[in-house]
Amino acid sequence: MNSKTSIIRDIIIPLDRYPQLNENQTLQEAMETFRSFRAEQQDCACYKGILVVNDKNQLVGKLSLMDIMHGLVPRLVDATNVDKYEGKGKDSEFPNLSFLYEDKTFSGCGKNKQKSIKSLMKAITFSLPADTHMLKALVMMEHRKDFNVPVTDNGTIIGMLRLEEIFNSMCTSYCDIT
Repeated sequence: MNSKTSIIRDIIIPLDRYPQLNENQTLQEAMETFRSFRAEQQDCACYKGILVVNDKNQLVGKLSLMDIMHGLVPRLVDATNVDKYEGKGKDSEFPNLSFLYEDKTFSGCGKNKQKSIKSLMKAITFSLPADTHMLKALVMMEHRKDFNVPVTDNGTIIGMLRLEEIFNSMCTSYCDIT
């Protein structure tokens, strides 16, 4: 291969450097895991998801930050859904009025922190083979609107590919932006 990265195997995050939890672990542990994987100099999350494995260490799903927030505050999104108001249809939302629901929405926050993450995780329905060309991976990720994708080698998950890795590879290998 030339000096330019063209296959995703070369730019993935190896599994041992990606956050993982067992499906029987709790929301509390998920919160702690998310908060422990921080950017080195900034106080921001490095990852947008946590991989979820079963007792046999097999990948069974992934958990997003929004999944965790929904587990902690089940009414987080539907608190502002309003049936009807003058001039709009039934399915309208009031995002600018969400602060009116703050007490009601957050009153139970934290009460579910011992809940298992199993019911909150999403099944992984899309993965990419490690030898996929970077541009093909980018097109497939864009088509699915999934920018945090497991990468497999002979059917075994070996790492994760994020849009950030493709972007960084493009900037350093192809787009001469010095």
